[in-house]
Order: sequence, then C-alpha cells, then structure tokens
Amino acid sequence: MIPEDVPGLVRWEIQMHEPCSRVWICKAHGRTTTPVEPTALGQAVLAAYLTSRPAPYGETFRVLVRTDTGSQLTLAADQLPDGYRTTDPALHEALPGYLRSALTA
Repeated sequence: MIPEDVPGLVRWEIQMHEPCSRVWICKAHGRTTTPVEPTALGQAVLAAYLTSRPAPYGETFRVLVRTDTGSQLTLAADQLPDGYRTTDPALHEALPGYLRSALTA
C-alpha cells in the first residue's frame, strides 16, 4: 500500500464536446507527479482552463483524470462549484504555469 503523501503520476485531459460529430475532442492535456487528490486536481485544471480562455456559447467541456493506480474520473464543467477558486499551495504547484496564473488572477 502506498502512503497518501507519496506523489503519484496523474494525467489529465481537457475535452470539448463537438455536437455535430458527437465526439469529445482533446483541447489540452498534461501530467504531474503529486500527492494532491485527483478530484481536487481535476476541478482546478478545468476551472483554470475555462478561466484562461473565453468559451464560445454552447461549448461543453469536461476533464478526464487518470492516476497511475488505474483509477479514472470525469468531471463536467457544470459540476464545478460556483466561483471555484483554490489556495492550496500543493495544488498550485501541480499545475502548469499558464493554468496556475489563471487561478490566481
């Protein structure tokens, strides 16, 4: 059993739904080694991505998060708490620079 404070590899992918073809298209992806809980990381990644770019009307986004233990979760944009912001330093450290700055803006 791996202790919770040991960093693990987490991969994430931001996807946009294309209504005409009915497929999910990858818009951004990344990976990090972190002990941060995958749900919290997924929420931060999706919130930062949506904050960093204007979303045209009608686009639907989600984030797919996979861990090195084989677990996977999907979070839709409408599952984010209203006005989502985080101040967790470990979470900010796990994000790439462009997403980190979007959350602190």
